[in-house]
Amino acid sequence: MSLRSPNAAIVAEIEAALQSGSNQKRVSTLMRVTDLFVNAADRYSDEEAKLFDDVMGHLIQHVESRALVELARRLGPVANAPREVIGTLARHDEIAISGPVLAVSERLSEADLVEIAGSKSQAHLAKIAVRARLNEAVTDVLVDRGDDHVANTVAGNSGARFSNTGMTKLVMRAEGNDRLTETMMRRADISPQLFRQLTIQATEAVREKLLSSSRPEQKETIQRIMDELAAQVGRAPPKERNYFEAQQAIAGISQDTSLMKSKILEFADANRLAEVIAALAVLSGLAIKEIDTLVKNSNELGLTVVCKAVALEMDTAYAVVEAAHAEQNTPGAQVFDDFCDYYDKLSVAAAQKLLRFWQGRKKVAACFAGGRA
Repeated sequence: MSLRSPNAAIVAEIEAALQSGSNQKRVSTLMRVTDLFVNAADRYSDEEAKLFDDVMGHLIQHVESRALVELARRLGPVANAPREVIGTLARHDEIAISGPVLAVSERLSEADLVEIAGSKSQAHLAKIAVRARLNEAVTDVLVDRGDDHVANTVAGNSGARFSNTGMTKLVMRAEGNDRLTETMMRRADISPQLFRQLTIQATEAVREKLLSSSRPEQKETIQRIMDELAAQVGRAPPKERNYFEAQQAIAGISQDTSLMKSKILEFADANRLAEVIAALAVLSGLAIKEIDTLVKNSNELGLTVVCKAVALEMDTAYAVVEAAHAEQNTPGAQVFDDFCDYYDKLSVAAAQKLLRFWQGRKKVAACFAGGRA
């Protein structure tokens, strides 16, 4: 055994501490072993670190939380900290113990972080969200399970990487949330399609604030959309759609999916949005009212996701979005190349997940609204 490792005398001390029944003695021994490791951690081999793992792992089962808080604080930043001990501390329900490890420990694998983020409290998720590096598998869970604080924290983390689905979910969550909208619009890795959606759904106050600090190309986008929105003032709203007639128009083809999809392109090109919405409702299983809301709110992203979820061709999806903007007198859809880039990267399976995510958030929002009423 290396002279730097726990020697026979310390092992004997550990056994005596465990048998004595004295918490003070056990804590004192744990701190001595911790000192021995931390003071020379960079010189220990994996085998020696494993020995410390065994010793500490035995001791931490018999000490109070206060000692574990100190242990987590000291071991969290150590690159080769005892792996099993780190795993135990990271999964502890008390955030004062798990927090220092979750935030910085390099000993936690992607699988560890995904598991913890998928099962522990919002406080645990918030600690994970500040880590210097986060990959897509972890951020996907944080976005799905995290509350608004977690979502904003991970969105503001420049070291976090997001899947296309995860980034889209954050944009969906940002609707009606000025803080998250502003945080997302400052990300350097956001696609033109999603940045545009954020700008459209942002409040005027957020747009004005970002005009003074965004990158030049983003400023141009924000200013253009603000100008287009301002030009809408005073325009007459579109007339109410007649869905009874629209449903009758598609009734004869509702069982022929391929024909229905081709008819959607015809309807969109002819600006017959009632028929477009009725057909999308049949294909997606959504209520007409839900799709109608996306159109009325000029929710380009939402309509894009619906179109992808039912596997419409790219040209058809673009025509749907353009028709919606034309009826609502809102800024025209993203330039075709940018739209195509986003639509091509979005899989049908991912779009269907996004659709369920959006519906779930709408239900939660409705419940809260009902509770306030």
